[in-house]
Amino acid sequence: MAPSLSVSSTLKQEGVLAPQMRQSLEMLQATALDLGVTLRQQMLENPIIESVTSRQETTLSSAAPEAKAEKSAADPDVELDFSPDGEAAANILGADDGHLDYFLGNMESASGDEEAASRRQRLFDLQRATETLQEHLLAQIPYADFSSPDDCVLAEILIANITDSGRFDGSYPDIQMATGASEKKLDAVRARILKFDPAGCGWRDPRECLLAQMDKLDDSPWEGEVRKLVAHYLPDVAAHRDAYLCEKLGLTPEELKKALAALHTLDPYPGRDRRFVPSSERPEYIHPEVHAVKRDGKWVAQVDGRDLPEIHISPKYIRMLEDPNVPSETKSYIRERVRAAEALMEAVERRQETIRQIAQEIIDAQPDFFEKGFSGLRPLTQMDIAKKVKVVDSTVSRTVCGKYMTTPFGTVELRRLFASGVTAADGSVVSNCAVKERIKALVAAEDKTRPLSDEAISKALKAEGVSVARRTVAKYRGELQIPGTAERRNMV
Repeated sequence: MAPSLSVSSTLKQEGVLAPQMRQSLEMLQATALDLGVTLRQQMLENPIIESVTSRQETTLSSAAPEAKAEKSAADPDVELDFSPDGEAAANILGADDGHLDYFLGNMESASGDEEAASRRQRLFDLQRATETLQEHLLAQIPYADFSSPDDCVLAEILIANITDSGRFDGSYPDIQMATGASEKKLDAVRARILKFDPAGCGWRDPRECLLAQMDKLDDSPWEGEVRKLVAHYLPDVAAHRDAYLCEKLGLTPEELKKALAALHTLDPYPGRDRRFVPSSERPEYIHPEVHAVKRDGKWVAQVDGRDLPEIHISPKYIRMLEDPNVPSETKSYIRERVRAAEALMEAVERRQETIRQIAQEIIDAQPDFFEKGFSGLRPLTQMDIAKKVKVVDSTVSRTVCGKYMTTPFGTVELRRLFASGVTAADGSVVSNCAVKERIKALVAAEDKTRPLSDEAISKALKAEGVSVARRTVAKYRGELQIPGTAERRNMV
């Protein structure tokens, strides 16, 4: 049959964010420092915005300048004449000849000496900042050929939950709650990340990590055996059951030795590459935007706006709108830019109010935290706060990400005040943070010559009315960076 072409139309409904809404969401997710950069960029793009200054600077320089008898060349309303006979040109040509000789001399001395240029380049190369594993993975997202922008956003979220060793330690339920993505979608995006450089980063199971690196063994005669070892016999490899492995794979001891040597070329911790500096070693600068202040016996959220940039619309352009001599096309452009500046100001104010409302609801939901610390946290989800503030849960997720609050127990990230729960014997729900604090206390009080096993800790918690499985105890102990029983005994 001869191929034929046909044209068909389909009708489907898609949600598209308005530019103003997209701008508000981006500002809500940005920190105060990032917001300052964004606003200054807007100042460069929008001529209507006269200046962007911080509120603190405005307060310190609030004194009105003395009136001047006449306008100077520095006045923004005065246009300089750069014609050959103009004042600006005369001022420049009348400058001190010594200064001109100095600058011209420097220009001439900036020769194209290749050896000096090479030395400078080597110095710059040495001073180049080493990137973290997360930064390296994020830089590969635009080249990963994801099917949609939503997949790129999911990739960013997943990478943010990858440890410096390359293991994914995030929570699928939390990510699903914030994004609405299915578990199948998260697995598909994570499978793509496993193929990033270095291969294997983002694994939840060690087998995923090693199987993602099998390309290294394309030219190896033992690729098939290594794949079987990884997929089915890793515990036996760790236990050195060589005779059992030879029987299962049909190999001689010498052949098994070569297969294991090929297996050991794969890296179970691909993130520990010398190219990457651990994120824990990077200096982290925290700027708390929210302060928990006690007023009349109640804790109140106070949003710090002193360092938040302010936007000012130039009165010069407002006067041009009232000038009948200004062309209508120019006025139309000015109105458009004024509306953009006003929308920017409204977005900033809306951001501040949203942060305050959500922070206040978190404070109201966690009163015991301000008396006991993390052991007093109650079970709380982002969806609980979203219902109280009457916003979608993704708005709460954007707000608490990267936002810090000063409290009686130090500066904490807002999202750390959310906690999942464990049901106690009396039917009440205890937060996982409280369980972790109790595990920490039990380990601190144990007999160091006979440290408690995970099973013993589980039984101790059950005796206190909190039923926690042994594997859950092991998980919490790992998150608390508490070594296992044997390691704690050897520390004595």
